[in-house]
Amino acid sequence: MNSLEFIKDLIKFIDDSPVSYYAVENARKILKENGYTELFENEKWDIKAKGKYFVVRDGTALFAINLGEDLRDGFDIIGSHTESPTFKVKSNPEMAENGYLKLNVEVYGGMIYSTWLDRTLSLAGKVVYEKEGKLVSSLINIDKDLLTIPNAAIHMNRTVNKDFAYNPQDNLYPIITTIKDKAQKDGYIQKIIGEELGIDPKAIIDYDLSLYDRQKGTIINDMYQIGRIDNLGSVHASLMAFVNSDSTKTNALILNDNEEIGSRTRTGAFSPFLGDCLKRFTLLSGGNEEDYQIAIENSFLISADQAHAIHPNFKGFSDPTNEVRMNEGLVIKIAANGAYSTNISSKARIIKIARDLGLKLQTFHNRNDKQGGSTIGPIASANLGIRSIDVGEPILAMHSIRELGGIEDHMDAYKIYKRFYEED
Repeated sequence: MNSLEFIKDLIKFIDDSPVSYYAVENARKILKENGYTELFENEKWDIKAKGKYFVVRDGTALFAINLGEDLRDGFDIIGSHTESPTFKVKSNPEMAENGYLKLNVEVYGGMIYSTWLDRTLSLAGKVVYEKEGKLVSSLINIDKDLLTIPNAAIHMNRTVNKDFAYNPQDNLYPIITTIKDKAQKDGYIQKIIGEELGIDPKAIIDYDLSLYDRQKGTIINDMYQIGRIDNLGSVHASLMAFVNSDSTKTNALILNDNEEIGSRTRTGAFSPFLGDCLKRFTLLSGGNEEDYQIAIENSFLISADQAHAIHPNFKGFSDPTNEVRMNEGLVIKIAANGAYSTNISSKARIIKIARDLGLKLQTFHNRNDKQGGSTIGPIASANLGIRSIDVGEPILAMHSIRELGGIEDHMDAYKIYKRFYEED
C-alpha cells in the first residue's frame, strides 16, 4: 500500500468514526478480521500461549495484545485516544425560541469555536432503551444533514473580525428547524432517535449524543483535510501497524477515551484499565506479582498524539530552532515541564528505528511563553512506571472542526510503529 492509498484508508476510517463509540467499534472489526478474540472484563479469561486478544471498556476504550513467549521480557505498547473536541447534547435539550427549534449543548474539549459555525452537522453516539423489560444499547449515527450553527450577519456584529469572542452559553446553539408552535419541541430528539432505530421513543432511557461535521475528508495535493485527525490519525496508524506486524514478542495497543478533558474517567489514561489488563494477562500466563513488575520495567510505551506543524501564516507561534514541517517526518515531542513523557533513553530507541528505516524525525518544543497540551504518555508512565516517549504526526489547525495533515507523515508514522512492534 502506497502513501496515497493509506491516507484514503485513514479518511474512510475517520469518516466512518464520527464519535469515539464508532472509532472503537471499527477498531473491533479490524481486530476480529485479523484473528483477535474479544474478552470481557466481567468474565473469566481463557487464554492460550501466543494468543491474540482484545478488551473493550464502555464502548470507547480498547486494549489489545498478542502474547509472546515470556511476558517478563516486557510489553511494547502504542497508546492513543479515540475522541476529539465536539459539542455534546445536554439533557432536556430542546429549546423553542423566536420560531426556531434549537438544541442545548455543552462544549467537550478545547475546540476552535468559529470553525463549527455555518457548517452542516449531525448527531452520533449511543442510546440506551428498554426492550422486552431489559435495558439494551445501540450505536446511532443520524446519517443526514440535521442541524447547523449559523453566524450572525456582519451587519449586526461589526466586531466579528476584530475582537469578538463567541460565548458558548449564548452564541453556539445548533438550530434544527423552524417551528410555529413551541409544543413541537417536546420529545423532538427522542422522535428522531426512535425513527432512526425503529423503536418507540417512549422506550428510550438515555442517550450520549455528540455533534459532528457532515463534510467528508478530502485530499489537497500532498495534504489531506478532515476532522478528528487528532487523534484518530494516531489510532489508525498504530492499529494498522499492530495488526500487520509479524512478531514473536508481546505487543499491545491501548486506545483511551477522554484525553481531551483530562483523562480522569473510567476509560481515560488515569484509570487502571491499561495496568489491569497487563497484570491480568501476566498472571493468567503463569506469572506472579514479581514477574509483572519485571515485565513493566522491561516495557516501552509510544504515546502517539498529533503534533503542531509550523504555520506559514502564524510563524511566530513556533519555537525558533525546532521548526516542524508537514511531510518531513514523525515528530518527537519534548517538554521540560513533563507535559510529554519523552526522555533521553526513550528518545534513543525511536531515533534508531527511524535511522534503520531511512526515515526523517523532527522535534517539537513549545515556545517558552506558550502553554502546550499534554497526552496519555506522562499519565501511563507515572502510574505504571513504563518507559515512554511522546510522538505525533505534524498537522495544522489542531482542534478545528477540520484539520490538515501531510500524506507522507502518516505513512512514516505507520512504518515506525510497525518496526517498533517487530524489532526484538
